[in-house]
Amino acid sequence: METVAYAGYEVRKWVRDSMSAFMLTYFVLMGLVGRYLVPLIERQLGYNLGPYYHVILAGLVLFTSRIMGAIVGFSILDDRDDNIMLAVKVAPMTLEAFIGLKMALIYVLSVAGGFFVIWFSRLVPLENGTIWAVSAVAALGAPLSALMINCLASNKIEGFAMIKGLNTLVILPIVALFMRGAKEFIFAFEPGFWPAKALSVAVLGPAAGRLSYGSYLSVGLVYGLVAIVAMYAVFKRRV
Repeated sequence: METVAYAGYEVRKWVRDSMSAFMLTYFVLMGLVGRYLVPLIERQLGYNLGPYYHVILAGLVLFTSRIMGAIVGFSILDDRDDNIMLAVKVAPMTLEAFIGLKMALIYVLSVAGGFFVIWFSRLVPLENGTIWAVSAVAALGAPLSALMINCLASNKIEGFAMIKGLNTLVILPIVALFMRGAKEFIFAFEPGFWPAKALSVAVLGPAAGRLSYGSYLSVGLVYGLVAIVAMYAVFKRRV
């Protein structure tokens, strides 16, 4: 019951904050971009962007996870400013449970948001299972971004700078989608590379990547989880 109560409190805190509330709807904006803006651009340019739909979707989904991660990132920064972290250390709830619940909440929301973006955009025909799988791996970017923000920033002003930097890194897996052969792995260190490539293979077929669809997802899942655990260890030392 305490966990449910705290989860409700956390969500209400996000909704009350105007910036966080807007970020919670960001996935809707990304879905609208895919559904209406992309076709509009095609009509205006008189050019079919069909061959690049997988690139567009990958970018929208990855940006969604990073923005969702910023919600928890800023929430934790607020908690640090209010010295809540010190209180947690002497409270019945452990720091792992306190941070873990935030991460779980934003991960679930990010998975749902990623699914909505791909499904609502209707740019490519994909089975729901494929959309859920890609979204689940891409959503790992949300808790990872939140932790990175708090490892590199001490306040919200610095946090905004970190968000801009993290969003810029999304360009790397997008660029990798245009590479063929072993060169595609140049940017494999960016966690978003793996779900982006999985989506590319799901849309274009096996010839679009060096690995299979399942391999990209599996490596992305393991790599993302390891990165989150490692980043949490760094974060824990900071607080």
